[in-house]
This record gives sequence, C-alpha cells and structure tokens, in this order.
Amino acid sequence: MTSAILVVSDAAPGICEASGSLPWKEADAVGIEGHSLWRPCPENCPIRMHLPGESCEFTCVNGSLGSCTDMAMNVADVAKGICRSCEISGCQVCSPEDRCNECAVGFYLSKDGKACHSKYAFFAPCVYAILGVFLLTMASWYLWLRKQPIVNLRVLKRAVIRRHHMNLRDHTTQQHPWYPLSTNLCRARADGHIVGGRALLMFFSFQAFVISWTVFAACSWLMCAWVSKAPLLSEGKVSGVKEDIFSICNATLNELGGERQSTKVGKLAYTLALYFFTTLATFFYAVSQSRRRVRLDTDEATMKDFAVMLKGFPCETGSQVEQQRLSFVRKTTGCHPIGVSICWAYNAKEVTELIARETWLWGKVRDSCGDVRQANMPLQHNERRCGLMRSFFLFLTHLIAPPTQPEDADLGKARRHEERAVSAAANAQSTSFMYVVFRSETERDHAKRVFSCESEIPLYRGLAVQYEREGSGSEPENVPWQNFSNDAQGMRYRALTSVCAIAGAILLWGLLFYFPFAMYEAWSYSALGEPTDFTSETTFSMLVVAGNQILYLLCEKASQFIGFRFASQQLTAYIGLYTMALLSNLAIDLAILFYTTRIAMENVGLDVTRAAFLLGNDEMICFPVRARMGARLMSYNFPACFLLPFLCEALSWPKLQGALCWFAVPCPALERFTVIVPYHIYKKVVGTQPISQRAADAFLLPPLFEMGRYADVVLNMTQATISLCFSAGYVLPTLVGMFIGHTLVYAWDHYRVLRHVRKFRFTSFRTEKAAQRMLALPGASLLASAMLQLFQVGAVTPSTEAVAAIVMIGAAIAHIALHLLVLQYVVPWVGATEHTAATQTYEQVAKMNPGNWFNMNPIHCLRSRYVHQHDPPCIFYQIGKEHLLEPNAKLGLFYSAPEWKNEAPSTYLELARLARRSLARGTLVADSGMLPQGARDEELQREQICAVPEEAVEDGSMAEAHRTGPQGQSAGSKAVEKPRKSVVTFASDEHDADQD
Repeated sequence: MTSAILVVSDAAPGICEASGSLPWKEADAVGIEGHSLWRPCPENCPIRMHLPGESCEFTCVNGSLGSCTDMAMNVADVAKGICRSCEISGCQVCSPEDRCNECAVGFYLSKDGKACHSKYAFFAPCVYAILGVFLLTMASWYLWLRKQPIVNLRVLKRAVIRRHHMNLRDHTTQQHPWYPLSTNLCRARADGHIVGGRALLMFFSFQAFVISWTVFAACSWLMCAWVSKAPLLSEGKVSGVKEDIFSICNATLNELGGERQSTKVGKLAYTLALYFFTTLATFFYAVSQSRRRVRLDTDEATMKDFAVMLKGFPCETGSQVEQQRLSFVRKTTGCHPIGVSICWAYNAKEVTELIARETWLWGKVRDSCGDVRQANMPLQHNERRCGLMRSFFLFLTHLIAPPTQPEDADLGKARRHEERAVSAAANAQSTSFMYVVFRSETERDHAKRVFSCESEIPLYRGLAVQYEREGSGSEPENVPWQNFSNDAQGMRYRALTSVCAIAGAILLWGLLFYFPFAMYEAWSYSALGEPTDFTSETTFSMLVVAGNQILYLLCEKASQFIGFRFASQQLTAYIGLYTMALLSNLAIDLAILFYTTRIAMENVGLDVTRAAFLLGNDEMICFPVRARMGARLMSYNFPACFLLPFLCEALSWPKLQGALCWFAVPCPALERFTVIVPYHIYKKVVGTQPISQRAADAFLLPPLFEMGRYADVVLNMTQATISLCFSAGYVLPTLVGMFIGHTLVYAWDHYRVLRHVRKFRFTSFRTEKAAQRMLALPGASLLASAMLQLFQVGAVTPSTEAVAAIVMIGAAIAHIALHLLVLQYVVPWVGATEHTAATQTYEQVAKMNPGNWFNMNPIHCLRSRYVHQHDPPCIFYQIGKEHLLEPNAKLGLFYSAPEWKNEAPSTYLELARLARRSLARGTLVADSGMLPQGARDEELQREQICAVPEEAVEDGSMAEAHRTGPQGQSAGSKAVEKPRKSVVTFASDEHDADQD
C-alpha cells in the first residue's frame, strides 16, 4: 500500500525549516491508521504543496511569492495553508498573485484580469429561453383547448367507447368486462384463464424474478457487511465527492485504514457468491418456466391448439384452391378439419386499404355513425373571427388533429371498391404455407404426426408436404399474413441491412450527441477544474433517455422490415436487436464516464492510467478513481436508466400519428408512447374539432404491447452488477434504486396492460427463451467483476493491462457460452414433462374468442365474400369491432358479439377498495365518501353527460346536451339500461366528454 509522505527538504528555495518535525523514519513508523494526512506534518509548516507527478506526496514551503513551484497550483493560500490553483473559473495560466494571465480555450479575460468569461455564455440562456417559451406556449394552448366547447360529443363518445373495446377485456363472460386491477398477471386464474396469453404470464414472472433477485442481492450485501465488519456500506462515499487533491488524499488515507483488506476480501466473497447464486437461479428459473409452459398449455386451450401449419404446397390460384387442399388433408389424415386458411401472396398496401374500407362499409349498416361535418360547420365560421393568438392555437390544434376525411359513400366509389376487391381476391396466389384448423387438439396432434413422418411423406401434386413447427406456436392475431411471400434470401438481406442501419444510427447518435457531450465534459473539467453542473448532468441523463427511446423505434421498425413469416421470430428479433443496441449504448456511456472521470482526476493531480485501474498497483490513485466512478455510475443508473425512460414512456408526447392514419391503419412504431398525457390531450382535440368518426377512431387507437421490456430489465440488472467493479459504498444505493425503479415499472406495466394497451394474446415461448439467454449477461458481468477484484487483492497478478483485459473478457465470454449450452441441452432435458391434450373443442373456444384463423386472414375474408359468395361471409376481424362479426358454422365462425359492459371502472375507486381489502383493520368508508369533493363533482358531471340521450347530441354540441331537461335524462337512462348489440352503445364511461 502506498502511504502519503510528507517531505521536508531544505534543498529548494522557499522550503521551510525542519525544526520540530518528525524525522523520516519516525513519520513512517507512525503509520496511517487513525491519523489524518497532516499528523506527521511539522507544526511550523505554513504552506503545503503537492509534488507534481506523485500520487499523494507533499512538501512544505514557506508561502513566499513563487514558493509554490507547481505550475498547476502556484498560488500560496495562507488562510488554507496549501498551494492551490487559481480560483478564477476558466483560467488556464495563473500568476502567483492569484491573477489570471491567460484564459482557457472558450473564455476571454476581463479588463481587470480578475475573471474569465465564457464566449458561449449566451448559449444556455438561449436554450432555456426557447424551452421556456415552448413550455409556456404549450401550457397556454392546453388551457385554451380546455375552455373550448365540446362540439363533437357524439363522435368523441363513440371513439372513446371503441377504444375501450379495443383494450384487453375478459371475453370469457357475456359482457366482456374489464379485468380488475387486482388481477395477478404472474399466474393463471382459478378457472384456468390466462390474461393476455401464456407469454404475458411469463413476461411478468420474469420481471418478478428480477425484482426478487434485486431484493436478495441487497439483503445479502447488508448481511455481508454485518458479518465481515468491513465498511462495505460507506467505502468511497467521501472520496467520491471531494474535488481537490488535498481533500481527496486526506479522505483516501482515512478510508484506506486497517480494514481495507477486509473490505476487498468481503466484496470479493460477495461477488463470487452472488455470481454462483445468479447462475443457479437462472437455470432453476428456466427449468421451472419450461415445466410451467406445458402445464399452462394443458389447462387452457387457445386457437393455436387447434391449428397446424403445413408447408410445401405449390403456388396456385382459382376458386377451388381451398376445397382441393381441404380434401387432400382429409384424405391424408382421415380427420375432418373445420377448414383451411391459406397464406396468400398479395399487395399488402392495397389489401389493407380494401379491408379497411370493407370493414367501414359493413359497419355503416350496423353502426349508423353518420357524417358529423354538418354539425361542426358553425365552429369553422367562428374560427375566422379569432385573434392572432387564437389563430395560432387553432393552427397547433389542426396540426395535431387528424385530417377530416369524407365518409365517401357514393355509389360510384362503392362499385370501384367492389371491382378492386374482386380482382385482389381472385388473382391472389397461394404460397407454400397453409394453416389447417381441426375440431380438437387430439385431431391436430394426429395430423402433426402424419405430416412429420419422414418415412411416408404425404405428396400433394408431386410435392412433399410437411409440418412447419415454427408457425404452429402463434395465435392468429400475431401472424403477419402479408410476409409469407417473402423469400429466405431477401429476409437475410433485410436482416443484415437492419443490423447495419441500427449500428449506423448508434454511431451517428454517438458522433452527433454523445461525442460532443464527452468533449464538452472534458473541456469543462480542463477549463474549470471542477465537475459539470446540474444542467450538464441532466442533459446527459436526457441523452440516455432519448437514445433509448430512439432505439425502441428503430429496433421495432427493423424487426418489421425484415419481414419474418412468424410473429414469434419478429418479436425475438426485436428483443435481440434492442439488446445489442442497448449494450452498444451502455459501452459508449461507460466509456464517457471513465474518460471524463479520468480527466477530472488528472486535473487535480492524480495521474490515472488504465493499467493503474486494472492492475491496482497504486492504491492512492485507484481508490479515488473507483470512488468517483462508483458515484457517477450510481447517478447514471438511477434515475437515468432505472426510472426516467419508463416515466417518459407513460407521459411522453407521441409523433403526429393521427395525421398518418387513413382507414384506421395504425402506426405501430409510434403508438407505444400514446398512453396517459397524449390520450387526455387527444380527447380534447377530438371533442373540440370537426373530426369524422373514422379519423377519431384512428386518432384514439390504444397503443400496442411489446416485449422490449425484457431487454430493459436485463440491461439494468447488468448495470447493477457493474457497480461491483467500483467502490463498495455505492453498491447498496444502486440495488435500492433498481428495486424502486423496477417495482414502479412492474406496477406501470400491470396498469397499462389492464387499462391502456390494445387487445392481444401472446402464447409463444420463444420470447421467454430469448430472455433466459439474455440472463447470461449479468452473470458474465459478475464474473468479470470478480476477476478484477482478484487483481486488486493480489490473488491473480497479470503482467500487463492487456493481459488483465483479456482475462476479464475471456471469463465473460466463457460464462456466456456455458450459459447458452446449458439452456440448449440441459434445461430441456431436466424440464421435460408430459403434455396432456386439452378437453375443449374448437367450437367452445371460438365462441369466446372473436379472432380465429379464418377472420384474421385478409385474403380469406375477401375470397369468402367476392369469390365463394358465402352468406353471411367471413368478416375480417378488427379489434374493437367485434359487433360486426356474424356466426357461420360452415365456415368455422362461431362468435357472436354479446353485450358489452361499457362502464370503465374508476382507477381511484379500485385502488381504494384494494387498499381496504389489504388492510383488514382499516376503516370501512363508502365509495362516495372516499372521493374528494372535486372528484365527486366530476363523477356526477360525467354521469349527467353520459345520461344524455343520443338525440340530444345529434348536433354535436355540449351546450345543446346541457339544455336537455330531466325528462331527457330519464330517457337516456332507459336507453342505457336497454341492451344494444353494438359497440357504440352510449353508457356511463369514465372518459366520456371529460371536462377536466
């Protein structure tokens, strides 16, 4: 261990006398335990000067002008008793008189020479002024929007109710109610029903596993600190915040006491123990999830349990393709399947437009939505008499609002639509893939064995037809029907293009944002001699958040661009791309942190090198660097990575997706941000602007649910383990921050799944397997950290820094390889369990699930109506428009839209009831009494608005609705009580015409 040495010399001019000082040997014998840095110092030493080029070695000078010979710290401060640098911020060359001779780059010297002024001082005020003007404008616009009258109430109510019908609802009951917030998403219900599918259950179980790991890691750290009696909870917390060489060395000497070696050993033992626990826990989790998947598949039957995908068919066209292939399957298997759903090659853009128009035309007869433009004309006349500010606000509103689309119902356009639909349905070519739907899972398993037999391969027109395993694990809602015409070579090319595009985006983001910020940080440290202020740190956090959000969009877009034939492949690719992108982002962030920390240490006089950090050969340098890195990494982790990105996800403003949607076609890459605040604003816009029903429905689409959280959770877990490479005092705050952040993330995901996302059902196990493979990253990080700590305690002594880096990287790679091998070969063998076929039939499941293998296939629906002319035809299923579906047993359609429970439950009341149930001894308070006065008034106002009959709002005016008397309200109440088999039933709704 290198100790701080006070050198008392009389060889140099200005050196003070050594009378009364401790001699060399005596000073060295005193040691450092229990002593401050200045204990060996002679009492009559007026000024202490740091020796240039040394770690923590000092000498005494007499304090005369020019006695401080270190050019970096050449000012003798008699009051502090040290040689310090110039206190003038931005000064590069300081005179011994404490006046600036030359300012650093980017600063200019004042006339009196007492200050250096930044040449870019105007930049921050300009940025703040622009940001302030923007926020003030948005706030003013929002207040103006709130005061606007509701002129589009009927369209707003229909759009809000339709949005609610598109959310995840309980389809096992007749009224399709909301799932209660108390629903446990980590397990199946008592009746075997799984909310959102088995993949969602695995998703929340994975998050619960990571939270449990965090709790175990934090509790184990506390226990290790208590057992070892080492300062694991405080090490480096003082050194990590000191800013000058004297205080850093003093704090380092105080922390490098006799317990230092026990601290190193205790942290090493904890890291190794956590490594083995994490590795074994991940394998045990993988085995349990593998067995659980089979058990859940037995308990609940879904659409995928009755379908088998076959491949090898020739490209065909004509009206008899379905019948010919169905006859082939019947003859080959001996079973009587319900039908076949062929994967067609078609123009996705054209067919999407045709299907959207088809659904709209079919819905006009059932919905009678009507055109609301005439009711909104008076508003357009009032806009002309607005002032300048109101005109600007109207411009902002129209910029955000979707364009008003005509209903387009004239006979000529309807005929052209029919001609295009007939052409698209009749001329579509079949691909080699096809789904066959059976009546029971037993028949499906028999067909799988027949088409999987390698000895007797069934032939269709001379071509071998085989079972396709990849496509048999998805639900019909998750099948990208438009991608089956993509060839394998083109998919590989697009995959390579996507990877290169993401890598280029990361590089571009780094060059345009991260690199300039790193240079600014380094320049600030060099010029000012102190760390950056709160603004810079906040800017860096925002860069991290913005980078992660951009990666979300890029990876989602790239996974869609590749054109996978199966949704599970697309989702796995998205998770993989996003994980690799986040790893690259993390590497860049850590490099910036280390570089700027190194600059900061060098500015105060510590010569930091990578060799010193990796090999630990100079503790007086390594310790403060590890302390500073630990402090900065903790602030980087929480809240920048563990919390802020998820808050931005809930509250951020989406891109103008409404203007990009025509026939209710969503923009998936942008919808993930449309959650709370944007939804509230969008309702205001729809209610106050002349927007048609189709545009309003597209504008208020609920966001899609995606599994990108897997990558976030694993990367955050890895970042928490990286903190073990630095000072021990910041490990516990990092784990606590991760627990807080991920507990809130779990609660947020729980809430948005049950209340905000679009209906889905994920059953594929592929994403869970990908997440289990990603758990190799935290283990690799722990093993690399353990190797670094072995270097520090001297158990392993690499010769050079290159050897040390190779050993750490090699250990991490070896762990990842072993982890993947165990998951590939050992876990399937240990986790194997017997599968039992479900007892439900296809008809029973199809009665509860509106989407199936027939009405989710767009070409199949068009051919049903325009080629086969079925009556009633197979109507394409769109989420939220279940009322349009009609049963036809001959076509495998058994679903009939029941009555919907349109009342959206109050989140406040649900949480209050849940809290009362949780607190057994709590005071029972009536629901109305628990609501604040403002909330009670708001609920009453909503009930009055929702009770208004439909006829009272035909003109779209809120004022007209309020003029309806008590008789009208009574009639409205009766209308609510009367069941209506339509998605646009006017009912009491939490969000209808919200005035707040």
